[in-house]
Amino acid sequence: MAENIPQGTDEWVARISEHELPALCSTIRAIEKISMDDTSSLASLGQAVLHDHALTSAVLKVANSATYMGRMPVTTVSRAAVVLGLNTIKNICLTAKLLNSLLENKKLTATVHERLLQLMAQSFHGAMISRMMLREYGEEIQEEAFIAALLNQFGESAFWSMGGPLTVELDQELRTRKLSTPQQVNTLVYDKLGTTFHQMSLGLASSWNLGEVLISSLKDPELRTPELRSVNLSVRLSRVLANPNHSRAESDRLFSEMAGLMKLEEEAVRARVERCTEQTAELLESYGVGVLAQFIHQDNAQLAKEGPAEEAISDQELQLRILRELAFLPNEKADFNMVVQTAIEGIHRGIRMSRTLVLLRSRDHTRLLPRFISAADFEQIKQTFRIDLTEQPNLFSHVMESGNPVWVTDINEQRWHQHLTGSIRRVVDHQGFFIAPILLGQRCVGVFYADRLQQHPLDDEQEPLNQNDFMVFTLFAQQTNLCLPLIQKQK
Repeated sequence: MAENIPQGTDEWVARISEHELPALCSTIRAIEKISMDDTSSLASLGQAVLHDHALTSAVLKVANSATYMGRMPVTTVSRAAVVLGLNTIKNICLTAKLLNSLLENKKLTATVHERLLQLMAQSFHGAMISRMMLREYGEEIQEEAFIAALLNQFGESAFWSMGGPLTVELDQELRTRKLSTPQQVNTLVYDKLGTTFHQMSLGLASSWNLGEVLISSLKDPELRTPELRSVNLSVRLSRVLANPNHSRAESDRLFSEMAGLMKLEEEAVRARVERCTEQTAELLESYGVGVLAQFIHQDNAQLAKEGPAEEAISDQELQLRILRELAFLPNEKADFNMVVQTAIEGIHRGIRMSRTLVLLRSRDHTRLLPRFISAADFEQIKQTFRIDLTEQPNLFSHVMESGNPVWVTDINEQRWHQHLTGSIRRVVDHQGFFIAPILLGQRCVGVFYADRLQQHPLDDEQEPLNQNDFMVFTLFAQQTNLCLPLIQKQK
């Protein structure tokens, strides 16, 4: 068994990335592509989020929480990105995926599980304190500091979350040995793993491209920039507050340093931290990990109470809400990408389609290429779902020329044979699919495509397409085609 234990930082980073948390690694890398300066940001957002129902649900709950919204609720991830900014949504996605992925392993022993919960609660509390300390700074700096504090101990969290004999053994030694200093803990961990948790965190931060503020805070926590000082102080304070036997003198020193950095009286800082602790508990509920709240502050264990029951809405109500958002986009000076992404979200979530695509004409007008994708295997779709418009007769060309939506119930039906080329048959769902044109005035620029090639996570079994599904799909396409000319007029 011992020969299978990684030794050294690089081996542990590879083990966690490739074997323990590969899905988290992949999702975080996809989320990191979302940038406020990237013209394809909304497309990247849809690819990273919408096919994951749990992640979509968590993002909307958090976006609608008092911490972020407080006014008009949002129904779509696209709308939340407009209201809160893509960078904030990116970090909400990252946080939601991280919290839930680390808690997925149901085979942890009770003591290892409790250690992981304590560590994650402490990390989240520190992240909230860090953002609170920088409230006078820009939103981007606050979000960067939040993520840096949240992931400051990511290496250790990832280690405990994997479970297994080694985690049990190390947990037992840490509990039974009288280790009074961080240096003694580091020595024990290094003897067992060939690296420290701190080095694992730094290795993962660099490998997963988790941000310069995080990497800088791990490489040199004593750097004196406001954001790095805030990260350092918040991580230390959350650790102290989580310990019921902490030294009052130690917490007093930290509050004093924080007061100096924030240019406030110490009592004002204490009051803000107390309020921040309450907000932390509330936000943990929104992320679906309210169980962590009992560990964030030993004097506030009662904060871990059951939140209000989640509002259950029907598919029809969801469709109406998203259609309403779509209809109002021209009044908000939205662009083409926002309109199309909102429509895709309505089709994908409202009708429970497992693959929803927008295909746009290539520059030479000879092909349709996937521009927006909501599907689990979006990378493969991006490479393979390409329609050659020079092949005739061609169903996609027919839809674009006629301007009418089409429901193919079964590709083996006689009436579709002449319209379905071999290249089309290779990419569409043989059990049926929908196509509708995207019109910019009188000009067709592309199509919506949707099918149920994979089972939707909310359905016990794969549901066949029906007439109502096609009507709603058509309605989203029509509403899009009404919005686009209005948006074009505003330019």
